This record gives sequence, C-alpha cells and structure tokens, in this order.
Amino acid sequence: MTNFNEYFLMEEKDVLLYVKNKLKYFSQDDNIICKEIGDGNINYVYRISNGKDSIILKQAGVHTRSNSSGRILDINRNSREADILSFYGSILPDLAPKIISIDRVMNLFVMEDLKSFLVLRDALMKGHIYHHLQEQITDFLVETTLSTADFFMDPFTKKENVIKYTNKELCKISEELVFREPFFNVLKENVFSESLNKFVEDNLYNNKQLQLEAAKLKYEFMNNPQALIHGDLHTGSIFVNEDYIKVMDCEFAFYGPIGYDLGTIIANFIFSYVYHLYVTKDKNYTSFLFNVIDNTLKLFKNKFISKFLNESTDISAQNDYFVEYYLLEVLKTGFGICGLELLRRTTGCARVKEIESVSDDDIRRDIEYTLLNIGIECLSYRDRLSEEEKFMKFVDNVIDNINL
Repeated sequence: MTNFNEYFLMEEKDVLLYVKNKLKYFSQDDNIICKEIGDGNINYVYRISNGKDSIILKQAGVHTRSNSSGRILDINRNSREADILSFYGSILPDLAPKIISIDRVMNLFVMEDLKSFLVLRDALMKGHIYHHLQEQITDFLVETTLSTADFFMDPFTKKENVIKYTNKELCKISEELVFREPFFNVLKENVFSESLNKFVEDNLYNNKQLQLEAAKLKYEFMNNPQALIHGDLHTGSIFVNEDYIKVMDCEFAFYGPIGYDLGTIIANFIFSYVYHLYVTKDKNYTSFLFNVIDNTLKLFKNKFISKFLNESTDISAQNDYFVEYYLLEVLKTGFGICGLELLRRTTGCARVKEIESVSDDDIRRDIEYTLLNIGIECLSYRDRLSEEEKFMKFVDNVIDNINL
C-alpha cells in the first residue's frame, strides 16, 4: 500500500485509499465510493461520497489529458490554485469553495462539493434568472484584483507575489490560444462553419489592423503584472445557486492586467445572450442578460472608483483624475479582451457550449457570424468603448447591422 509520500497520478482506487488513510474525512466504517467527474483537459477531478456527504479531490497531471498538443505542465499548479482559492475565501468567503486540505507532495487539494450548485454556463443556457449575479461577480472582480495591486498592498510584498504566482506554462497556453490562434491558426485547429471561411480569411487572417490590436493586448498580458487575476474567468468556471456564486478553476491565475478577467466574463455573458437571441428567442430572458451585462460594467466602474478612493494606501493614488485614468486603461483592456475571447472561442479549439450544442447548421453559422462581428468590433473600438455608458446598445447596433 502506498503511503503517498511521493507523487504519482492517481486512479479512482488510489483516491479511495488516499481518502481513507491520508485524509480521514469520513468514518472508517463508511462505505465510500469514488467517481471521476472532470471534463477539462488539464486536471483530474473526483467526487468521493459516503452516500450522505461528499467532497471533491482535484489532482494535477504532468501532461494535458489529451496530450495532443504535447504540452508538459507544472504539476505544482494545483497547490497554487488551492492557495488562490483560499485567498478568495479569506476576502469573499461566500464566493469561493471551502478548501479542506492541500497536499503539496501529491499535488492535489480537497474542497467542499458544490453539488447543490449549477455551472453558470448551463444555468444561463437553461434560462435561469439570478438577481445576485451582477452584484457578486463585480464584488469578485474588484476585491480580488485591487486588494493585490499596487497602491493597495506593501510594494515589496506585491513584487514578491508577482514572482510567487508566475505561471509560465498556462500563460503560454493563453498567449497562443487567445492572442495568436484566431489570427494565424498556427496549430491548424481552428474550427467554424465552412461557409465562414472567406469571412475569417478576410477579417481575421488577413486583417493587419486587428492583428495589431491583438498584439498590443498580448504584450500587455505578458508585461503588465497589475494584480492577481483569475486568468480564465468564464461561465464554466463559476457555480451558482439562488443565493451565491462560487468562483472555481483558477489554475490560470497570475499577476496580469486587471481588465483581462472583466473582458472574459463579459464575453461569456455575450455568448449566452446571442445563444438566446437565435435559439430560444426568449425576449424576456435576453432582456435579463442585456441588463446583467450593462449592470456588471456599471457596478464594476462604481465599485472600482469607490475602493480606489477610499481604500488605497498611497496618497498618490487618492486623486480623482488618476483613478479616472486608471479605470479607463482597465476598461480599454477589458473590451479588447472581450473581443478576443469572442473570437477565440468561436473559431478555436476551445469552443463554447452555446455554439457546439446547436444542431441546426444554419443557426449555428448565424451565431458564429454574429459573435465574430461583435468580437471584431470590440477589439477594433476598445478605446471608444471605454468611455461608452451603454455597452449593450453598441452590441445590439452591431447585431442590427449584420447581414445574415
């Protein structure tokens, strides 16, 4: 029997032994079962249950699960993720899962099971309404970033954290899939409706101006350690129930530009919005999503300004003009990243369920075409959008001018 004092990649039988002999969460008399439930490509996730209570164990492997890309990943990433989830829980205890145990030898952590929650992407696709969504997501965006940024923490500690949370392998994945692949298809893995080949060729692969904007944002992503960001904040990494959201899956976290998380979550709300425009055609629900997006941006701005003026520890930053400048720069980045997220998850290998689940070829093509147009416009006009009060009016104008 292994004593788990040396790393190896576990299977279900090993997880059972680990929980019984190492974790000791359940009674020795309990009949516990283990089932792998992970659907991602870089981790192994197990639910362990005694029929009444259950917990989740997440372990890192050396390779991506498909290994089609040949990527080798830092197995210490799960310890880093657990530390970050613990940090989230320390400042926003209702918005992060509780960490039960961290094992830095086996490169795993154990956390509470959110089985009473739904994945936000699935919940939105099903038409569920959550009135707390915009309030809590903006609390998360503002509190987790500004509390780890310059003007809010000791500058020595902040610089040490930049090194501590360096995340080379997973940042490289983002640098390729988010900033490069939509425009150059180096990996030859881009997928979209065949009838859009010429549109993508003309507007992405041969669009030097758009590629310039993507390159600017890539450079910022690589060189602006502004705050500790989630790095992959989409509606599949958030769980939700009637009272709370819980933010998960922060293995891509590192010190980067604050606008990155804002842009990715806004883009993922747009995926749901466009899905309902074309698939369910539920006007009441699209109105709800319309307001979620606009209110998320409004609340983010208000909370960002308030926290900066009231809680920053550097007198240099307690200046209305500086805060306005800082916020505008964050928004410029955010709208650009929103555009990139729309483009890369519409054309790339990590397509979203709002596209992939649509069986009607014509409707799926129209969804793709609409998302590509919104993405191009967000990336092209990110500077102007940073000063817009009604972002969704801009989005709807783009949609209205599309010739399907």
